[in-house]
Formats: sequence, structure tokens, C-alpha cells
Amino acid sequence: MIKVGGETVLLYNLNNEKGRKIRFLLVRLGMRIRVIEKEDYGKPLGVLAGMKDVTLENENAPVEDFNDEMMVLYRFSDKRLDALLQGMRKEGIERVDLKAVLTPTNCRWNSWQLFQEIQEEHRTMTGGK
Repeated sequence: MIKVGGETVLLYNLNNEKGRKIRFLLVRLGMRIRVIEKEDYGKPLGVLAGMKDVTLENENAPVEDFNDEMMVLYRFSDKRLDALLQGMRKEGIERVDLKAVLTPTNCRWNSWQLFQEIQEEHRTMTGGK
């Protein structure tokens, strides 16, 4: 069961000015931040977000490096998600195309698996751009 409050955001490849602005906004909104480094890409997303007793769905799943910006959101209500997205627009922060909400299914994936999934979804939604 996902509890309300205590939102956590996993940030990937946002070690730049845009990422600094996002981190500043997250702090102002009282949200926890976890900057994910490449050496952690093989760990279960749930573990990276602070969930207890989460194991990888597939221990042999490949892990590759990627440079695309990505945000993974955990414990977000619709209201808090709206506050984050509205805050990004208000602050003039360029959008992060690859975003996902942590679910009971994907919390057992590694970062590379999630990246592949949401990258494909993004391609489909934008007509392959």
C-alpha cells in the first residue's frame, strides 16, 4: 500500500542547470530528492525510492547506460503531482519528457528496464519523434 505524503523523486541525468532548478522546486515543495547515479541503475526502483523488501523481478535483466533525462515519482497524489508540474511551468523549467510514477509492478524493475519502457511509450505518443 502506497502511503500519502512523503513524496520522493528519483532524478536521472539532471546534473545541469535544469536539474538545479528542479531540485530547488522540489525542496520548496517539501519533496524528497534522490539523484540516481549510473552505478545504481541495476538496483530495483523501489529500493532507490526507499521502499523496503523490494527485489528485482528479473535478476538477469540487462543494465545499460543511458543519458536521457528521467524522473520517477513515488507517493504522489494527483494534487501534489499537479503542484509539481504547475511549479515547473511557473518557474519556466523545460519539461522532462521521460517521467513515470512508481507502481507495484515497476518498483521491481531496474532503471534500464523502466527507461526502455517509458522511452517507447514517449515515442509512440509523439509519433516516433
